[in-house]
Amino acid sequence: MRADVEGVRYADDQVRETIKRTFERCGYLLDPHSAIGYLGITGRRETEQVGIFLATAHPAKFAEIVEPIVGRSIPKPKPLAEALARPRPILHIDATLESVKETLGG
Repeated sequence: MRADVEGVRYADDQVRETIKRTFERCGYLLDPHSAIGYLGITGRRETEQVGIFLATAHPAKFAEIVEPIVGRSIPKPKPLAEALARPRPILHIDATLESVKETLGG
């Protein structure tokens, strides 16, 4: 598997620059996670191999990050706006394996 899969990492500044550059050059708006996937393919020009990355979220989900980068507001699709408006249930448990097991019913 190591011959086929390679992990990479990028700094926040690299991710921001990729979002900006991709939007300016292509008109495509990346979310931060997808920008990392895109960088994973385009950031390594050592081979002529073709790659695929999958966009994982709508950029509006990360509006506080993406909007300042591209200098405009990003409209939220109705399903995303509705999901973000819902209360987020948070379950606090002790940081122990036993608590996790109990919470999961096992």
